[in-house]
Order: sequence, then structure tokens, then C-alpha cells
Amino acid sequence: MVDTIWCASENRTRVAQAFLDRNGTIIEINHKWSELFGFKTGGLLYTNINEMLGDRLFTPVFFESDLFEPKLPNKDSMQQKSSQVNGDFFADLKQFKKLKVQTNGISGIDTTLTCILTPIQMNEREYLLQVMQSHSEDADPAYQPNEAFAKKILNGIKDGIITIKLDGTFLFVNEKAERLLGMSGEQLNGRDFWSLLQMDQPGLSKKVYELLSGEESIQVEYYIDEMKAWYDVRAYRIEDQVTLYFTDCSKRKEMEHDLRESERRYKSLVEHTPETISVHDGSKLIYINPAGEKLFKAANRKELINKKIEALYKADDFKRIRENARLLLSGKKKMTTSVFELQCLDGSKVDVEATSTVILFKGKPAFRTILKDVSERNRMDDLIRKSDKLSVVAQLAAGVAHEIRNPLTAIKGFLQLFQREKEFNEQFLDLVMEELERVESIIYEYLTLAKPNHESTFDNLHLQPLVNKVMTLVETQSIMKNVQIDFEYEKVPPICGSEKQLKQVLLNLIKNAIEAVDVNGEIVIRLLNHAEDQICIQIEDNGCGISSERIARLGEPFYSTKEKGTGLGLMVCYKIIEHHQGIVTIHSEEGAGTRIDVILPVYEG
Repeated sequence: MVDTIWCASENRTRVAQAFLDRNGTIIEINHKWSELFGFKTGGLLYTNINEMLGDRLFTPVFFESDLFEPKLPNKDSMQQKSSQVNGDFFADLKQFKKLKVQTNGISGIDTTLTCILTPIQMNEREYLLQVMQSHSEDADPAYQPNEAFAKKILNGIKDGIITIKLDGTFLFVNEKAERLLGMSGEQLNGRDFWSLLQMDQPGLSKKVYELLSGEESIQVEYYIDEMKAWYDVRAYRIEDQVTLYFTDCSKRKEMEHDLRESERRYKSLVEHTPETISVHDGSKLIYINPAGEKLFKAANRKELINKKIEALYKADDFKRIRENARLLLSGKKKMTTSVFELQCLDGSKVDVEATSTVILFKGKPAFRTILKDVSERNRMDDLIRKSDKLSVVAQLAAGVAHEIRNPLTAIKGFLQLFQREKEFNEQFLDLVMEELERVESIIYEYLTLAKPNHESTFDNLHLQPLVNKVMTLVETQSIMKNVQIDFEYEKVPPICGSEKQLKQVLLNLIKNAIEAVDVNGEIVIRLLNHAEDQICIQIEDNGCGISSERIARLGEPFYSTKEKGTGLGLMVCYKIIEHHQGIVTIHSEEGAGTRIDVILPVYEG
């Protein structure tokens, strides 16, 4: 019998059971048999019962076909008797027989075992051997099998089992098979099995012909319309009889169909996508889709398969590809994205953006890389950058013209007045000088903006004296507005910077704070140690504050929170601090004041 019988029966009995064919070959054993005798199930299949009994447990047993009683030969006659056993091992056995066997103490067993042997009438060529441990003379009748017991086992399994003669006559049909055929055993009596098959199914007629021509076993998939299900059919032929086992495989077929559909859709997606999808093993290409032919300027994909990766990229880019592969394999990154210069097969070069991940390709780790041609995008970016530069130049030129035109207009008016009156007023002359200083200041700001390191050198610089100097410069302005300025400081290390430029930054920020507060306002300047070898200069006021929308635009040219401001002062501050490898952050709330943090790295020698 087949393994499906044991799925239903081996855990229901305390009896060790084995199925034997007519020659004594073991076809199946249950779990109890392995547990009792210490054998592994797979190690006993298709071995002769005499070989097992003689090698491991019992004195060899030979059945006499005419006496149905076991003979216990001595060692001298064992080999001779074994050679005489030919043909049916259990010839003419029509009912169960019982025998006693003494074990040799294997697996801790040293007792008399009762063996019960019975034929299965549905086949008459397979036999059930049951072994139970017993100290009594007679076996427990509850474990003595009969034909009804064997049929109960066969009806309890999930597979359909049918035994027929070669001419199609039914010999046995279990309950599952009756449901598959849609007929009871009585209705099938006298029917031809072969006529019930749908022979138009692919490959079925060929398999049946092989079985009828002498093939011992076949396996074929068969679809039953009435059940709307697929079955895996295995047929075994012994002389003029055939036993068939129908195992429902519909779920497997459905999963296989879904898998094929998924593969088909994925393949269609990969093959028709406009992006290049390639797979490489770290050294050579092992797959590329049709879009890759166009990108690499190849006549066909054969030119690219097995092409060395090193030959398709620059040396520096290939090093980055290998590093990306290392990061992916180590799990440090799930995906890498880099821009490389691709060497096409026709000698041209293309800028590509490569996104890589690790996949399994034919059971081995590989790298799937999606290549996107960014040459056109880079060209457009260059045009946009040039356009932005021209736009900034035009904006700056307009700003210069606007900012300088106002003081020049005033200067021109006073000069015309002096020319007409043939004399000048000292008060007007002071106004002319103020306007000229304003023009000079605007020009200096533009120069600083264009070249923040213009005529500047970086030195080892202590900030506490620098802040004191700046406070002295703005003292007059703060006194006139009655603004209190406090300086709080910690002992901080020196920085590397330009005193002139940083003085300009502090002057701009403190003057902005003075202008932002009302009369009797307060400004606090703090010099603090910051994390990771940095220092922080804080300038905090209790002025009107700035909205979050306006903070986002601070630093843009010609955008200012002051009525006559140009926005260039804060922009210059940003540029200078950036040149010092520092950052400027602004924290403000309307009506609650503003705090500006200038963070700079300490001097490292």
C-alpha cells in the first residue's frame, strides 16, 4: 500500500504495522513499527522482511506454503533456505495467521512478540503484518485484523483508491473514489474503468498506453469536471492488476497557476519598461532587458550578457559600484543610488542614475540595477543654473541701480543747489557726505557678497575681546535709544577666522537687534561652549519678533523686515559664516523677541 494509508492509521493504533508484498518486500511501515524496533522508516522500505528480521531482531522466519507455519532454521541451513524461497512469499494464504517470535534484545526489547499476518482481500497480493508486545500465549483479539478492518483503513484516508484488472473491471473502490466517480461500488460493478476516463486530457492516453504496455507505474495529472478539481494520479501495475491513487492537487495547481501569472506579469513589466533593468553578479552582466540595448548602444542583448562591469564604467565609478555591492551584501544598506558615467559599446558616454538592490537570481545572490539616463536632465540643469545666474545678476544689477539711485539723486540735487547759489551750506554738505557714505556701504556689501573672502586672512581668533570691541562700536547707538546690552560669556576656545569679517557679522546682527526693540529694550549677547568642538554666539532681544513665514525668507537679496532695508546685510552675514564653516539659525516669535545663534567650529591648529 502507499503512504497515505499510514497518515490515517499509524497514530490510531498501539500495534506495529507493516505492509508486505507477496514476496515479503516491505512496502510501508507505521510509526509504531519504527518506535518499537528502533528502525528509521526510510531505511526499511523495499527491503525483504527476512533480511530485516535476520539482520536486526529475529531469527529468520520462512513460511511453508503448504503448512502456513514458520520454520526456524539453524544458521547452517539459513542461506540455503533463503535461496529456495522463490515466488510468492505468502502463497495460498487466505486468512490471518499468528506466530510467535523471540527478539534478541534490540532497543531494550527482550520478550516474545506476537505477529499477526493477514491478506488484504481487495488486492490478494499485499499483506498486513502486525506485531504487538505480549507476555500471554494468545494475542489480544482486539488487534486481530480482518477484511473489514483493512477496508476501514482504506476508507478513512483522504485519497481515492481504485483497483482494477487490465480490462477495466473494478476489483475495489474506497469511499473517496466512489465520490470522485459519482457512483457507488454496486453501480460500478460490471462497468469499464477505462471508458470512464476523459482520454482527451493532455498526455493521459500516452500514459495509459505505457501502463498497458508493461510499465510498472505511471503518474499523471487528471482533471475531474464533476469535482471541479485536479488530481495527481499514480498507478501501479502488478501482473494483470492496476491500483490507482487519486490525490487532490487543486490547491497546488492553483498556486502554480498564480505563480505563472505573476511571473508572466513581472516579465512583461520588466521587458516593456522604458527604464533599463539589469542584473549583475558583481563582475559581469547576467541579464538586461530590451531597454538596455538602446542605452548601451548594442545591436542585441547577446553583446551585453557576460560583459565585464569594469568595461562599462570608468575606473572610479567601478570602485564605487564595488563599494555599493559590499554595503548591500553586508546589510548596511537596502538600496544604493549613485550617478555614473556609462561607457557605451559604440564608444559614446552617457550619464546614468543607478539604483541597486540585492535579489536572488537563479538561486544565487545578485544585484538588480535600474539605470536611468540623466544626460538630458543634467543638460537642462546646467541651462537652469545658467539661467538662475543670469536672473541673479539681473536682480543684483536692478538692486544696485535702485539702492544707489536714491542717494545719488539727493547728492545731485544738493550739488545743483550749490552750483546755482555759488555757495554751499555746511548742513547740506554733511547730508551729501552721508549719502556718499551710504553709496560706499552698498558697494562694499555687494563686494563682500560676491567675494566673502576678499582681502581676508584667517587667524587664531579669541571671540571675547572681539565681542567687547563690537559692543563699544554700538554703544552710542544703544544709548541714544536707551537699550540695555548685556554680555554673558563662558571660557571658550579660540576659533580660526577673519576678525574683520566676523566684526561685520556681529555689527549687522546687533544693529538689527537694536532697531527691532522699543525704547528701554534689552539685548543679551552670550558666548557659550557648544557640542562637538563648537562655540555659539547668541544675540537675543525682546523686540517685536518675526513670523515663521518671514523667517524662511530671511537672507534673500532685497528682502528685509525693515522699511528701508535691502536685505543684503543678513545675506552677507550668511555668506561670511558659511565661509567660516559655521551656521546661522534664527528662533523668533511675534511679540516675544528673536534669538540668533551663530555656531562656529573651534580652532584645530
